Parts: sequence; structure tokens; C-alpha cells
Amino acid sequence: DFFKSLKKITTFLGMHVNDSEINNIAWKTSFSEMKNNTVKESHDPNHTICALTSERNLVFRKGVVGDWINYFTSKQKRVFDELFTEKMKHSELARRLKEYS
Repeated sequence: DFFKSLKKITTFLGMHVNDSEINNIAWKTSFSEMKNNTVKESHDPNHTICALTSERNLVFRKGVVGDWINYFTSKQKRVFDELFTEKMKHSELARRLKEYS
């Protein structure tokens, strides 16, 4: 529930944001809206919002959760998993995952 998550974040940050503003934030941060704004964003050398190619083009793929698996080799996945596990082993997320397993 993206709307509910945005409300939690703004509350945590001590921001008072009404539902209309939350809807506007949700719309402006949607994958499709950000992808539509890539031309404008790509031409400002001082503004980077995500990965850039060498030609300063913003990189947006499909916006599909888990689609990375279609681009990683099995070796890349293994290396990523090992690195992620090492870097996150002392995180709160790791502690919570252990509680559920």
C-alpha cells in the first residue's frame, strides 16, 4: 500500500502532508511518470536521480519487481547474494529475517 507507506514516512519525518499532497507525491514518484520525465532530467548535468549511461541518459527498464533475474547470469546472482549477505549481516533486516526463519 504505497499511499499508506508514504503517510508513515511523512509522519516519521515530522512532516504534515495532506492526502492530496500524498497522492501528488505518489503520482510523481510512479515509475511511469519518472520514465516520462527522463528527457528533461537527462539534460541537467547537476541533477542525477538514478543510474546514467555514458551519454547521460537515465536508465529505466521495465519497472517490474524481480525482473533483474532475467539480466543476471547465475554467477552474477551468486556474487550479488554473497555480497548482500555480507554487507547486511548486522542489519536490523537480517535480524528480522532470522526471527521469521
